[in-house]
Amino acid sequence: MKILIFTGAFGMGHNSAAEAIKEEILKEKPDATVIIIDMIEYIFPRLSKLVYDVFNFMVNKFSLIYNLFNKIVAQRASVPLKKSVTKKIDLLLKNNDIDFVVSTFPACSQYFSSYKKMKSCTIPLYTYITDISVNEEWISENTDMYFVGSEATKESLLCKNVESDKIVISGIPVRQSFKEEKIIEKTKHKKEVLIIGGGLGLIPYSIEFLEKLSKDKNVKITFIAGKNKKLLEFVKEEYPSIESIGYTDKVAQYMKRADLIISKSGGITLFEAIFSETPLYIIRPFLYQEIGNAQYIQRSCIGKVIWTKGVDIYEDVTSLLNNELLLGSMKENLLLEKAKLQSASPLNYYGGAQVCY
Repeated sequence: MKILIFTGAFGMGHNSAAEAIKEEILKEKPDATVIIIDMIEYIFPRLSKLVYDVFNFMVNKFSLIYNLFNKIVAQRASVPLKKSVTKKIDLLLKNNDIDFVVSTFPACSQYFSSYKKMKSCTIPLYTYITDISVNEEWISENTDMYFVGSEATKESLLCKNVESDKIVISGIPVRQSFKEEKIIEKTKHKKEVLIIGGGLGLIPYSIEFLEKLSKDKNVKITFIAGKNKKLLEFVKEEYPSIESIGYTDKVAQYMKRADLIISKSGGITLFEAIFSETPLYIIRPFLYQEIGNAQYIQRSCIGKVIWTKGVDIYEDVTSLLNNELLLGSMKENLLLEKAKLQSASPLNYYGGAQVCY
């Protein structure tokens, strides 16, 4: 069996979801061949770096413009350059006997859906929506199944006329390391706080907050800066008492041992926290999709969200850490959310459709 997973490196979440789905498939069918392809790199090899650089710049410097652009794009009824893209997808599929296609990025779903229509192709297309909130960009007429994070996401798709039997509440995909039994290795007499900047090392932290927290002898702090080397060096130099690390494949271990995770409200991070059973603390979410995730965190009572400026983050975090009753309630709610999830493997829904060219 051969499976093709299309993704895009807009942040680390879509790639992480693709890797998690690959792990899930290979766990159930070790002899399968699973190919992950960055569709932007494959289709636009000369422009992909520029596209990603512009995206990172917009997210960092002009988040309001990015949010507006995101809403406008979501309302488009079609994707550009369909004929050119179709030729490249055709070449890819003819060189690989693909059983089904998985997408973890909306443009990938749109392009492959268009391909299916233009070529009368019956290869199943399974779309994994990597945030709780969902806009029209994720919906494509030739998607055979949508895998979503929550009942709220399903309801949103139903309101957009997606058929109920095409929607599976599976949770947003996470790596197998998060699904393993929780092993706690806590520092004696100290609460543990994990601060995650996300794959791009982005988090609206304040210098004053880190300064105070780093001097608190009752708290052990681990800071994961991701691929942001500049941020990593800054934290290492200014706050030597903080355990500072860059990109790592051991995030599951750090999450599981923490009492609280301070992070962006990315969809992947959200479900990694659910499987780790560790409450989240979100500081002023600002990207469109992350606001929806933060609302889910607040609604499900699995963490705390700070929406406005003016809050003393250090005082608020330490107050939460010392509130065993509230932390315990959040952990119980995390268990409830995890219990709602079905198997995320697309193999469970593969009907053996034949490839057509």
